Amino acid sequence: MKGSVVKPTGKSKAKALPIDIQRTRISGFFDRYLCTNRSVSIPSLYRQFEKHGTVDNFRIVAGLKDGEINRRLATDSDFYKWMEAISWDQQNYYDEKRDKFLDKLISLVEQAQEPSGYINTFYSGGYRKFRFKNLENGHELYCGGHLIQAAIAHYRSTGKENFINIAIKWADYIYKRFAGNKAQKNDGHPEVEMALIELYRATGNNRYIHLAEFLMSLPYVHNGNKSFLQMDEVNGHAVRMMYLLSGASDYYIETGDERYLDKIRLLWNDLLKGKYYITGGVGSRYFSEAFGYQYELPNLNAYCESCASIALMMWLFRMFLIEPNARYFDLFETILYNSFLSSISLNGEKYFYVNPLASNGGHERKQWYQTMCCPPNIQRFFSSLPGYFYAAKDNEIWVNLYDRNNASIDLGENTVNLSIDTEYPWNGNVVIQVNQNKNMPVCLHIRIPSWSNGSIVEIQNRKFYPLAATYFTCSVSGNSKIKIHFNMKSRFYTASPKVESDRNCVVIKRGPIVYCMEGTDNQFDIFNFYIYNQALREKRKKWENSGNFIEISGRGLLEEDKHMLYYEIEEREFLSRMIKFTAIPYFLWANRTISKMNIWFPYIEKK
Repeated sequence: MKGSVVKPTGKSKAKALPIDIQRTRISGFFDRYLCTNRSVSIPSLYRQFEKHGTVDNFRIVAGLKDGEINRRLATDSDFYKWMEAISWDQQNYYDEKRDKFLDKLISLVEQAQEPSGYINTFYSGGYRKFRFKNLENGHELYCGGHLIQAAIAHYRSTGKENFINIAIKWADYIYKRFAGNKAQKNDGHPEVEMALIELYRATGNNRYIHLAEFLMSLPYVHNGNKSFLQMDEVNGHAVRMMYLLSGASDYYIETGDERYLDKIRLLWNDLLKGKYYITGGVGSRYFSEAFGYQYELPNLNAYCESCASIALMMWLFRMFLIEPNARYFDLFETILYNSFLSSISLNGEKYFYVNPLASNGGHERKQWYQTMCCPPNIQRFFSSLPGYFYAAKDNEIWVNLYDRNNASIDLGENTVNLSIDTEYPWNGNVVIQVNQNKNMPVCLHIRIPSWSNGSIVEIQNRKFYPLAATYFTCSVSGNSKIKIHFNMKSRFYTASPKVESDRNCVVIKRGPIVYCMEGTDNQFDIFNFYIYNQALREKRKKWENSGNFIEISGRGLLEEDKHMLYYEIEEREFLSRMIKFTAIPYFLWANRTISKMNIWFPYIEKK
């Protein structure tokens, strides 16, 4: 069993290549999340699927059960993502019972597939007359894209072809139905593009990458109604935009078409300029779950869909493969520890669909939503997470993420074993032990995060002081030990004055982690609180299910509430005594009681 999430062909333009998931064994911070994903999240979500008719849809369409199908669009895609989560996790922890259970479900999917290759339980189970009649909103190709991705995950993790054959049959049907038909409308939800290119990588059949290119030449109604190469900004539905950019990046990797690279870079710069949150979340508008204008980043009404965070990480990984620049994994890490990690409860059974940066107290995770795209997406990403820690090519290895882990990486005839010991993300000390089966020079690229000014790298008693937001490159032979110290301390961050919601405010960050205040810990109105610029205190804490974390405290002033909408500035008053505040990692919020939460606070100089 072996396989990476993305697997560029031998003739691709990728400057770095992914590592098979099973090559990295995580035993630190994320180990608890991976275990919870396996033992709690994946089984509990399947029970929800059975309860709400998601699996029965396939049984009904296959003729194995009488009844009416669940009438929600795109439930097939939720089920496929869940199957993908199990498939990738089989590389982390093989379970024969899960393998056999998955085979039964694959057989069910096969029985629901029509002889032509078409499969979609909504349109086969009572809504046949609407097939391909509403591509802009019908999610037909979107569901098929997730079918392909789940099938490839299963094929790469088990070597079996029973699932991928179903996906090939569907893709061949779609190719005959769509390819070259310029009068054809596009699916309103991009996703199938990157799936088709991955199917090309898995099978070598050019028709799939040609179909992906053709689809990208058609207008996308929910993203500016333009074809990909006509786009000049990231706009519209955030998840769809990020999936489309992932597909376009895959297309460039395989073809070297510079038009796509130029467009990808233009859209990347547009995102960086002012369209993502300090948590890494994207999509600021509740209406249409979309990007706003530059610097339109409200906090209380931030959307930041969990799927958008995952889709952005998928795009960032592909951008890194194109050009291994530290800035891509810098943002990837920000998303991972903040906007993504907040999306699931500590017990692994409840989920956020949206991830605001402030709350008046009514926001809580749920086991089930009418649209269930996020929970299985979260699960499949956790299952594949070990595959993002490293990349390699020729005699080079990139160290992208940090956690306690062991990795085995093949570089031609040489096998390099990396062992990382660290308490990251709570401690900035990292030790990398490098062992090889051959005494050959290996070029290591070690990512230095943007938040770590003053990092120290020690190799054979020599100290180096690399710049932040870069890869520190060193050559090692034989067995070597590398000691790294990242400058991980609590800091205040501010935003561009163009971000109206954050003007004259600060946020607390420690390492990659953004902090928030909850009403649970602070018995005052946190929306009337002003932070002093004095030193912050750190304390190690632990809750039930949380593992150890760093709690931060400090002091500030509380403005008296006049209970008036407007009043003269001279009438503003603060309570005379200083108030102590407690801040916790943003990803932990709403795991105890439902209370107010805020990240950005007005900042005042202490005289």
